[in-house]
Amino acid sequence: MVRWVHAIAAVAWVGGGIFYWLVVRPAARSGALPPEASRFFGVEFSQLVLFAMWALVVSGAILFFERISEPTASVAYVAVLAVKVALSAWMFFLVIGRRGRSAAGEARRGRLRGAVNALGHVNTTVVLGVVVFLLSDVLRLIVERGLAG
Repeated sequence: MVRWVHAIAAVAWVGGGIFYWLVVRPAARSGALPPEASRFFGVEFSQLVLFAMWALVVSGAILFFERISEPTASVAYVAVLAVKVALSAWMFFLVIGRRGRSAAGEARRGRLRGAVNALGHVNTTVVLGVVVFLLSDVLRLIVERGLAG
């Protein structure tokens, strides 16, 4: 059940990001989507992301303690998990840093913030999300090999 919640929250966030990136944003930029609809999608997607983040944090913590206590928790597993958690934290930072940020505050953030803004908040989040999904498969393979070995 916990793995299912974790997976559904990740799919909702990353899948929603892909939909927003490939459908909503281009439609809004071309004028095919009215500004009210674009704002509506933005607000609704933001709420989905916040809910997904909480679900991922809670279910991820449960899964972390469950997996770390098993004999299949090898050094390789912990290393890949650490990278997955770091990338997920970066995604969370992008979302939380985006909320409540003013235009004046944005200009003072420095080179790192400028680089992230150049990539685009949604673009970066989607790419990181896909990488996190791939790392989840690597973790599953490590566990399966540990059980078979």
